[in-house]
Amino acid sequence: MNHPSPQRPRLLLAVGLALAMLGAIPASTFAAMPVEVENIRLGFGGSDVFKVGAWTLVRVDLKGGGSPFRGFLDVTAGDDDGVPVASRQPVDVPAGEMRSYAAYVRIGGRENQVSAVLYNENGKWLGSRSRDQVMRSEPTSIPATDPWILASGRPQGLDHIREVVGFKRTDRTTSELFITPIDAGSADHLPGRWMGYDGARAVVLDTADHATMEMLAGPKGQALVEWTKRGGHLIVSVGASWQAVKDSVLGPVLPAELTGRERVQSLEAFDTFANSTKPITPPGSPPHMAAKLEQVEERGGKVLASIAGLPLIVRGPVGFGRITLIAVDSEEQVFAEWTDRGLFWIQALDLKRNRFEDEATDVTVGGASRFYATGVTDVASQMRVALEQFPKVKLVSFGLVAFLIFLYILAIGPGDYFFLKKVLKRMELTWITFPLIVSLVSLLAYLAAYRLKGTDLLVNKVDAVDVDQTTGQARGRSWATLFSPQNRDYDLAFLPTPVDSGVVEPLAEESTGEPPRPAAGYEVLTSWFGVPEMQFGGMGGANGRFSFAGSGYAYEPMNSWERLDHVRIPIWSTRTIGARWFGPAPKILDSDLVPVGFDRVGGTVTNLQTYPLSDAVLVFDRRVYLLGELAPGQTLNVGLKSDRALSGELRDRAGSYLSAANPGADVARGRADVVLAAMFHEGESRRTGQEQALGNSVLHDMDLTGQLLLGRPMLVARIKAPGTQLVVGNASDKPRVEQTTVLRVILPLKKAGG
Repeated sequence: MNHPSPQRPRLLLAVGLALAMLGAIPASTFAAMPVEVENIRLGFGGSDVFKVGAWTLVRVDLKGGGSPFRGFLDVTAGDDDGVPVASRQPVDVPAGEMRSYAAYVRIGGRENQVSAVLYNENGKWLGSRSRDQVMRSEPTSIPATDPWILASGRPQGLDHIREVVGFKRTDRTTSELFITPIDAGSADHLPGRWMGYDGARAVVLDTADHATMEMLAGPKGQALVEWTKRGGHLIVSVGASWQAVKDSVLGPVLPAELTGRERVQSLEAFDTFANSTKPITPPGSPPHMAAKLEQVEERGGKVLASIAGLPLIVRGPVGFGRITLIAVDSEEQVFAEWTDRGLFWIQALDLKRNRFEDEATDVTVGGASRFYATGVTDVASQMRVALEQFPKVKLVSFGLVAFLIFLYILAIGPGDYFFLKKVLKRMELTWITFPLIVSLVSLLAYLAAYRLKGTDLLVNKVDAVDVDQTTGQARGRSWATLFSPQNRDYDLAFLPTPVDSGVVEPLAEESTGEPPRPAAGYEVLTSWFGVPEMQFGGMGGANGRFSFAGSGYAYEPMNSWERLDHVRIPIWSTRTIGARWFGPAPKILDSDLVPVGFDRVGGTVTNLQTYPLSDAVLVFDRRVYLLGELAPGQTLNVGLKSDRALSGELRDRAGSYLSAANPGADVARGRADVVLAAMFHEGESRRTGQEQALGNSVLHDMDLTGQLLLGRPMLVARIKAPGTQLVVGNASDKPRVEQTTVLRVILPLKKAGG
């Protein structure tokens, strides 16, 4: 008899391990791609910095091989669940040459992977490279909760903000202010679209820097202006280069007209502006040259600091954003030597203190905890909580589930044993009874789940619409949480709907044929919606988490972000998406408002729509006027309505959306009040000790409190008309949509006595 060789098992084991390792190696390692991915750069080029959850510029360098290549490039990045999301564009790389391609993605975590995937013209996969495989430097990720400042040029003293009390980092759990220099000297490092600045709280421009002025001269400067119009804050220091700045893309949008330079004896107005105890120009200092800022009132600007009638700091609105204009070059030595230069930049950037402390403390509103067991610390997270409430879906308590599991274990264990031994007295029948019990319990659980959770595709949707009647522009944010009754890949899009169109019922329909596109003049960005918390389930927590969301989905159409295709939602699970859109604005109201006294407003507002404006309030400066319901065609006199502090109104409304405080509260009212909290977040008074307000890191561009202080009255109300139409493709049935729409209208303000 032949005995097997003792070496054969070892040989078979070695071969098996080799095959297993071979299968673990990506196919792209073996396949020679027609072009090579030389490098993948994130953010602002040389700095390689990106903010988690924000739109980020990605540069992919491709080097051609022996023959020209035409095909497609997918740049993929993990979302807040670690699921890859692809953005596609066509590429054309000549043989032996280097080409650089720009893409914009959102990275859902500090460890999420960014990859470049290549396809030929027929859509055949050719290979992929991750950033880890080609990286030449380690990128810096900024947490979603932390403010981010960008600076171009050499503004002196900007880094000293972090030394000011209230902005210091005391331990690892607190937030930190990030300041990143922009490499303006390389146009390849700068975003060509406004989304590249998405994560920044503010951008500082030192126009004495030659590279900064070159940046403003081309389309890169226009991208920065567009970012400002969409809700950004731009700080511009102007001195010797005043004529070049006036002739640049900034000239028409500045809050004052630059007409030359003038000598000033001191800059002591900066001391008052910064609340400084150390003068920037001590007695005996030489005079300084400052830019002449004129036409301030005509351009809607407000003088924040002046000396001898000469404005030195002016701030004004531009679209939904702001520009702060400083009439002195910020790279001058006087800034570098000023002890309180950090205080100056805090005021110029309009930053608030006590934003960098540990926000894990308890806050009470009406006797309930503001930061309850779910760990919610941000307005965006509270919005997510509000959207995930489906009253029609019955949830089973954990205690009941545990009890039923206990009964199930008793049935398949001791119950089955004693039944067969004592009653039937035939233990071999367990081969029949055991699978019967398992099958019966599984069937009952399945039927019970369908009974409790239903078979409908449910959608909770919130639209926040901003209309600026002074410029004729509109913007909006939309969020939708879908509850899927089955495993399915959905195609999702938001189509802006003019709120004066007369449509009062929310619309949701399955797309047929060609996917619908936004109307002419509208720009839409649709993406996933994540929460910023530094914990599991948030963008700051564990990355690359286990997910049932499939292999990935994509932005469509090509080189755009209007919709999401093939978004996997598992059975009886939810998925939240969001959109930002911009377009023309209809006229919603007729108004005749004038300032009264120091911080109040008077006059009338008239509803021009065919639907009522519910729960309407008029906000001006730090006051809010309670208007109630404004019927179609109705005119109200604002001065006859009661008013109160904006901070008090926001605090009182907080209880409607805190589930711990009011479990049975009106869900629609709660969602609307969450939107209001984001719209005027800085209007809520700062708290001390055990009371801290929710942060607003993800939705900070919605906050127009700064424009209130520039004399811009705003009416906010709930309406029935949706701001967008949700289009759900590949759905088995028409979804049932629960709609909430909050409308904010920026109204013109006449001069006092005009």
